[in-house]
Amino acid sequence: MVNFTSLNLPETLSKLNPIGLEAMDGAELMNRLDQKFLVLADWIPSLVEQCSEHYSILEVNGERITQYENQFIETPGRDSFENHVRGRKNRFKARIRRYGSNGISFLEVKHKTVHGRTLKDRVLRPKEQPWNAALNANERSFLNEHYPYDRGELTAMQCTFNRCTLVSIERQERVTIDSNIQFHSKETREELRGLAILEVKQMRIDRLSPIHSALKSFIGHPPPLGRSTSLSKFVIGMLLLNPELPTRTYRSVLRSIRGLIDYKATR
Repeated sequence: MVNFTSLNLPETLSKLNPIGLEAMDGAELMNRLDQKFLVLADWIPSLVEQCSEHYSILEVNGERITQYENQFIETPGRDSFENHVRGRKNRFKARIRRYGSNGISFLEVKHKTVHGRTLKDRVLRPKEQPWNAALNANERSFLNEHYPYDRGELTAMQCTFNRCTLVSIERQERVTIDSNIQFHSKETREELRGLAILEVKQMRIDRLSPIHSALKSFIGHPPPLGRSTSLSKFVIGMLLLNPELPTRTYRSVLRSIRGLIDYKATR
């Protein structure tokens, strides 16, 4: 098991060479394979330190940690949520995302194909309107083209988080690390206290990459900590903000998430 140190994340990230958005085109990976890992936020500085020689850090306007805001799109029948939780191989998710480093926002649609690849399409939102304003006619047309579920509408569920992005020097690979993850709707607010979501994005799965090796060094913790998981911020937020969701599967996943939050609180 890794011995935790007094490493500080901003200090650790400052040791990495920066890369700007304009130089990151080759690592944009709008067609990719993803692996998500639920980790303790305390792990992040050590994870970055272990593989720092192999990655650059995305820097935008002098910032290496950026706040993101999501507002999700869903249908009355919860098609995106249901298809994800039930493990459907061909599924879609839509959202509005605001990038805090430059204030730009996009309407984005993610398609998980039958082969497990993630395809992302997006359209830039007008700067003169609030980032989460109602969809305009052009955006509605884009949604109808890329999001096959009927009657997709903006929901009240929002998610805010801080993200740092590592860009591999040797591979076509990006690693995003999301922490301080908070969900809120009109009535409810929840957060993943002490937890973070790490996502490895590659053209093809390469478990020999430095970040995978670093993750393997964190053993002896209850699952799904440090293990690949299909849980996404969208699914976690839906579960935390909607405790009335009825099925046994939903309740067991929710208990697991809350158990990890409690596990972190006892450390």
